[in-house]
Amino acid sequence: MTQHFTLRTVSAAFYCSKCEKPTQHRIDKKRKGPCLECIAKLEAQHAAKVPERQQELFFSPQGR
Repeated sequence: MTQHFTLRTVSAAFYCSKCEKPTQHRIDKKRKGPCLECIAKLEAQHAAKVPERQQELFFSPQGR
């Protein structure tokens, strides 16, 4: 059965099937959202994929 939370709830502990352990999950619009540890891992992977030099060239006025 799906749980509903109050509007002020930020996170709650649930079992994460990806992490295979109980972790904190984000609460979105009174419903359980994604695992906070999984989000942190994905953000770290995304940050590592794009080199800073490439970002500088992309966002610089000379690069256009």
